[in-house]
Amino acid sequence: MDLRSRWLWGVTAANAAVACFLILELYWIMLALSVIAQISGWPLFTALPVGLVLSVIGLRCTRGVASRIWRYVSYSVNGGILTLNLFIAFGLALLFIGSTKERFLIPDGYKGDVYVIYGVRDGETVNKTRWAVTYRIPKDGVLCVQGPMVRSWTRTEYDYQTGAGSLERIRNYWPTTIDRTPENLADDRDFGVFFPRTGEFTNSSGCSVEYQLFYVGTKAHLLTKYEHLDISEYLEQHPGACNSQPK
Repeated sequence: MDLRSRWLWGVTAANAAVACFLILELYWIMLALSVIAQISGWPLFTALPVGLVLSVIGLRCTRGVASRIWRYVSYSVNGGILTLNLFIAFGLALLFIGSTKERFLIPDGYKGDVYVIYGVRDGETVNKTRWAVTYRIPKDGVLCVQGPMVRSWTRTEYDYQTGAGSLERIRNYWPTTIDRTPENLADDRDFGVFFPRTGEFTNSSGCSVEYQLFYVGTKAHLLTKYEHLDISEYLEQHPGACNSQPK
């Protein structure tokens, strides 16, 4: 086997490996969505352009292979993977175009749980369009809104908002357990969002609410000073939140 052929099959093998990784990554993302879990999508967005480049290189290298059989095999493998990559890219583009931008504006310096309770008759009217929705979180961390939860695919942003109205993006995101390491216990500088999730709660009086919940603050605060915001106690103190709209 000459150098060109060895180069071709090395690229083809790498291309096939990346394609398998893409399929597994899509599977794990869909599995996470089915249980309302969080999973990072950066491996998918990294592997996809790599797969596209490898597919193109593999197809270009195929033209110099002397054997007709190996050319056919290479065209089939690399061409099939290129089609798969283009299909995934097109699907992601459609999801992005059809998604809703979801923004949470949080009082500057707030640390603790944030709840958004949906379907409350006397709740706030949120700034919502087909393409975006903005939630302005009050100082107590609980926002009751009239409308329903967004059911479509969302792109979520978190911002601190100062009294003057300026915004500061909260860029750190912690979807898994934060260990009590010396580094984390000392990190009271980097702000982030921990474990966003959705859920439903029914209290002893039969009040059922649907909500989004996440923690915002620092790792040091979460590990040493965090106090859970009890949704049951909140509903007892704010019975109006139980006046949910019929679904």
